[in-house]
Amino acid sequence: MEENKIYKPILKKAWAITWKFKSLWFLGFFAALISSGGEFELLSRIISDPASNQSFIREMINSFQTGIQDNLPAGGNLWSNLWSVISSAPTSLVTAVLVILITIIIALFVLWLMIVSQIGLIKNIDSAKENKMSTINEGIDAGVEKFWPILIINIVYKIILLVIFLVLGKEILLLITLGTLGSVIHVVSLVLFSIIVVIISFLIRYQILYIVLRKEKILSALKSAWKLFLGNWLISLEMAFILFIVYMVVFYLATFLTAVLLAVPLIFVTYSSQIPALVLMILVLTSVLAIVIMTLLVTALLSVFQWSSWVILFNQINTNKTLSKIARLSAKSPNIPNIFKKK
Repeated sequence: MEENKIYKPILKKAWAITWKFKSLWFLGFFAALISSGGEFELLSRIISDPASNQSFIREMINSFQTGIQDNLPAGGNLWSNLWSVISSAPTSLVTAVLVILITIIIALFVLWLMIVSQIGLIKNIDSAKENKMSTINEGIDAGVEKFWPILIINIVYKIILLVIFLVLGKEILLLITLGTLGSVIHVVSLVLFSIIVVIISFLIRYQILYIVLRKEKILSALKSAWKLFLGNWLISLEMAFILFIVYMVVFYLATFLTAVLLAVPLIFVTYSSQIPALVLMILVLTSVLAIVIMTLLVTALLSVFQWSSWVILFNQINTNKTLSKIARLSAKSPNIPNIFKKK
């Protein structure tokens, strides 16, 4: 690869893998469900609404409690009336328990499928970059083999993100009364937490790649990920930024197409009195189906493309001394200190 070209060949190869190996789309869709997005996507969430996760959890708990209370006898509170439901309607209790158990089983299966798909996607992409065809079953087999360490890593990562979002959400409420001083403290903490989130995100990504592709243990992979990030932090940021731009372009295009698809049935609904009901229903269902299919495809394609880019970059910076774009520009310009050059 030419020294003055890094990202373009990577992105071209990633797209070639994404388009040629369509079996990766299945794994890519479920892998996207476990992912929190790229580093700059996380930053946009932190900046725009850091209390969103906190609100989501609170609403989920409130909805759960409200749902139970709606099925309890009137009067009293949630827990005092619970026994009366158990004693008076054992059949309903058994049904409720069965529903809960089935829900838990389905949730655990989906979680298993997401983790296995993430591992299988990475493994199959690594084979695809050498133009080797891998099946979905081969990816799932690789996912089963590395399931537990990747599950642990993802859980720890989600907990860290949740804590950070909760802290930021609480902090906003506490700093509102401090006026200008509170705003300054909030900006400083926002920058600090953003840096922490970005670093952790890169570490987790590289740690997963070391476990799946280099067969390292969790702690060993974390140490390797830290060393790799320290030596390539700038090129990692540049790649994350480029993928974020790609994500935003695709997102806005998909939003525009969705608006167009939604406009079609709305136009026909306006003239519904002149259109047979069956034809109108077919038009609406077709538009909805097209939106669903487009959403699934875009999600899968973006997931495969992004992971392909990271796998290719990961292999490259592990084997070559690759300089970032900024480092190469600073090396060419005598007026810019070359502080980014790798030793």
